[in-house]
Amino acid sequence: MVRKLQIEWKRRLTIGGIIAGVLLGYRYLFPVVLPFLAAWILASWLYPATVKVEKRWKIKRTLTGSLLLAVIFGIVGLLFYLGIAELFSQIKTAVSNYYVFENWFGNFVDHCCQMLENITGIGAGQSRRYVLTQVNNIQEQLVQAVSPQTIPKIFSGVKNILVVFSGIVVVFISTVLIIGDMENLRKKIWDYHWLVGTRHVLRRLKKTTVTYLKAQVIIMTLVAVVCAAGLWIIKSPYFLIFGIGLGVLDALPLIGTGMFLYPAGVVYLIKGNTFAAIGCVLLDVVTSFLREFLEPRLLGGKLGISPIVVLAAVYIGFFLFGAWGVILGPLAFSTIYEIGKEWDVWD
Repeated sequence: MVRKLQIEWKRRLTIGGIIAGVLLGYRYLFPVVLPFLAAWILASWLYPATVKVEKRWKIKRTLTGSLLLAVIFGIVGLLFYLGIAELFSQIKTAVSNYYVFENWFGNFVDHCCQMLENITGIGAGQSRRYVLTQVNNIQEQLVQAVSPQTIPKIFSGVKNILVVFSGIVVVFISTVLIIGDMENLRKKIWDYHWLVGTRHVLRRLKKTTVTYLKAQVIIMTLVAVVCAAGLWIIKSPYFLIFGIGLGVLDALPLIGTGMFLYPAGVVYLIKGNTFAAIGCVLLDVVTSFLREFLEPRLLGGKLGISPIVVLAAVYIGFFLFGAWGVILGPLAFSTIYEIGKEWDVWD
């Protein structure tokens, strides 16, 4: 009996150690390792092409890899710059139209409160005061958020930009170095016996959670593009801002684009813009069909991950890792599970 209790306590301590180790690793170690992980992925992707070029034209694979990376980084950087420029342009337009929004919002609230009074009998003035009070509270919070106390956050943002730039440089250099020494590195990884368990865990993670996250990123990107295009067609001046936001909403389990598009359709209908209202509804139908069409093809119907588990992992990850918790939450949860499975600690 005593031995059984000792084994049970050992198992529980092992589980606690796995959970603490994984969460601390993703919180503090993962950001440091990320550039080298990205470099390994890029090098593995480019390596076959560089070997072919080296065999055919006798050009060193490191030189070919450098040229390919420069082209890739240049294209991605140009697209990123154009996207950011358009995004800031739309934000600038939204800020300059603040008073137009304020007047429109006031008229919209008056209209809705009058409709509420006709339906429920609640006085329009009373409901209007309540709504405007809540809006004023939100405005005060926003003003506090941009108060002088947030100046250190601005410097922190500049620091983060420098960190990202240095990370890109590290990724570029590391990718070239890995391409030049790929065979030797792979041999060493396979020769280390203590990495056998790690390889098992990484292989299962690649087949499950990494496949899931990759599929979600692809679907989220396509949904964002479709939504931005659809909102541009219905002449929304903020098609890029809302398109990106809808892509993120669609990636969250049990939520989807309809949470925004149907209320937006109602607003357009109240304003008398029937074309835009129908466009919002059709846009939700198209994005829902896109997800239903792509998800089984990208995932192969093999994962069987419960949406509520993913939502819980995203929710907890958001509090532990911030915005990156959308990705790191499910990844950390699966890592804990797979390590425990490898060490045989689950009942």
